[in-house]
Amino acid sequence: MGKRNNAKRVSAPSANNVTMPPQMAATSAYQTPTEFVKIPSGGRFYPPEHPFHNIEEVEIKLMTAKEEDILASKSLLAKGIMIDRFIESVLIDKSVRADSLLAGDRNAIMLVARNTGYGSDYLTKVTCPSCSKVSEYTFDLSEYEIVNPEDVSQYGLHQTERGTFTYEAKMSKAILEVKLLDGDAEKFLTRLSQSKVANNLPESTLTDFLKMIIVSVNGDANRATVESYVDNMPALDSKKLRTAYNKINPSIDLSKDFHCPMCNTVTQLEVPLSADFFWPKF
Repeated sequence: MGKRNNAKRVSAPSANNVTMPPQMAATSAYQTPTEFVKIPSGGRFYPPEHPFHNIEEVEIKLMTAKEEDILASKSLLAKGIMIDRFIESVLIDKSVRADSLLAGDRNAIMLVARNTGYGSDYLTKVTCPSCSKVSEYTFDLSEYEIVNPEDVSQYGLHQTERGTFTYEAKMSKAILEVKLLDGDAEKFLTRLSQSKVANNLPESTLTDFLKMIIVSVNGDANRATVESYVDNMPALDSKKLRTAYNKINPSIDLSKDFHCPMCNTVTQLEVPLSADFFWPKF
């Protein structure tokens, strides 16, 4: 894999890194150990009123039986809020809404919680890209890369005080204000896509995405203006904006070498975050 710009290698927490709260005097109460998570965004892309604004690390508690109950809840899974409840449960700061977090920050919290809860060995099923055979494989999650460009201007975007970005679309000459999607917006897009499929409506994944990330066009934040612009947006502007968005979106890179036991081919691929991620096989 080529070297990614501004990527930082992070080691998974070990028992030596866990913060052990002092025992409470003259009581049998037990306080759960905590851990600090370095979030990919570094808090740079949240508005001033958000609890994560300019915060590089957040404190979480180690997984307990309570969190395992959340992960095993069929009702929370059916409602699509299981992961939100899990994140809010492990976060020490209870003022944070999980669906207000950027995807990369959510993933970092889940990864560290999983590593401290079940260890860094991740056994799951993988389909080999070379021979297409399915086999069980153990990935080591002890290291991962944080991907977060320090200078977003190299991709044509300029950050505002609100945590959004301005972007000049070359073909249409429009000045766009763009935001990164949080968990709430991503869930909305998923529901919208599922609704269109269920009702046999034409899919519009790209335009739906653009309508969600574009806040205003030439300073006009009216949604009708934004939607009209997107529907008539030159394809080259659309492609370049989506490319720039992907470059600046803070994330964690879990690319790992997969050595296929069937054909002996070594391939680098993204670790699949399947059900085994939170329900490990012991």
